[in-house]
Amino acid sequence: MNRLDGSVVSSQTGVFYPYQHQDFYAMDSLFLSPLKEEEIWDFQSISQVQLGFLGFLTLRSFIREDLELPKLQVRGLSKQWRSFLAKENFLGKQVPWETLDFIPNLVGENLTPESGFGKKGHWTNEFHFEKKEGNSTSLFFIATKKQSETDVAISDLMKDFLLYSQTNHYLERAYIRKENSSYLYLNAKETNPRVFYRENNSEFPSFLFLVAELKNKTVIPPN
Repeated sequence: MNRLDGSVVSSQTGVFYPYQHQDFYAMDSLFLSPLKEEEIWDFQSISQVQLGFLGFLTLRSFIREDLELPKLQVRGLSKQWRSFLAKENFLGKQVPWETLDFIPNLVGENLTPESGFGKKGHWTNEFHFEKKEGNSTSLFFIATKKQSETDVAISDLMKDFLLYSQTNHYLERAYIRKENSSYLYLNAKETNPRVFYRENNSEFPSFLFLVAELKNKTVIPPN
């Protein structure tokens, strides 16, 4: 179905079955596939919490909201997912997707720190979320509904993000996506990290997406 804004949306309902893996390209291919009028995402094959999946899912939900499509529905969440979403009060952060599973309401709220990147007036919607576990930190950043006519370069977002993260972390890998291109950063701890560029044509309106995995720097106390 061709919409007035030029996007193409299938009129049928779609059920999607992602599976557990670490491949950002595969996540991109699935979560940025053509939209259905109504969608159900079944997470029964993703038992462990991964911020890559959560980030891509939330990105798709913001794109759907911008196109005035019904909220996508998520089902099949494992005990680990339900516990994590409840502990982080994730669905209380005004994310535009819903779950068919029961998520308990826990007392208190786990606040996500304010990001040191974005918020330059280019986008109506900006969403930043972090997950810390041991000596690792994972995060994602989403920006949709572009307000500025100025082109927002991926390099600018990456520069801002590195300034934000490098004080306390090493960047292990990151994936940055616009509606028409992507960059995959590997071994970013090294002096010359490997960077892979791809052109990705899509029917989606403008957006920016970053998902990253960090390692905490070891702090050596002074003698």
